[in-house]
Amino acid sequence: MAKSKDSESKKKVDLSRRNFLMGFRRLKKQEPEEEAAPQASLDETYALLRDANLAFRDEEYEKARDLYKEFLMEEPRNADARLRLGRCLYKLGKFIQAKVEFERVLRERRDDKQAMLHLGLALARMNKPGKAAVIWQMYFDPEAIPVQREINVQLAFLESDDMEAPDGGTMADAVEAAMEEWTRQQS
Repeated sequence: MAKSKDSESKKKVDLSRRNFLMGFRRLKKQEPEEEAAPQASLDETYALLRDANLAFRDEEYEKARDLYKEFLMEEPRNADARLRLGRCLYKLGKFIQAKVEFERVLRERRDDKQAMLHLGLALARMNKPGKAAVIWQMYFDPEAIPVQREINVQLAFLESDDMEAPDGGTMADAVEAAMEEWTRQQS
């Protein structure tokens, strides 16, 4: 009997603690501001993301960029949409903005291979081959053999004392060619 009274008193303590923490809201009959904030309609955000993905697939990068930006206003933590936004910006030649988006993706998902690959490309296009090399040293994708091989070649060029290091644009061109080869092999 003593145990049942102890367990009942513990339940009362737990409830009173909960009531203490949550009771003020009940007294005012208000919900927390987080719950009261307007939520985007799932249908609207889904349609926006679908349209952005279709524009990206059709290589309409300006349209896709605008749609991804609009979508990310509603769902800022969506790393996949942010990665695609970065890829759109990269294709449009906005390398600094693309770099920022790829870095944001890597803050959310540290091991994202695509974000690492494209961040290195953006840095190379900004003519910062040393920084691109640091990022590409962390990149490892055993499935994308042509891309991995080309990155290793570019890293070797940078580390070699005998050869003149290529400029960032040349490095990016070589890696992009390997990416196209990998894409052709996949289809």
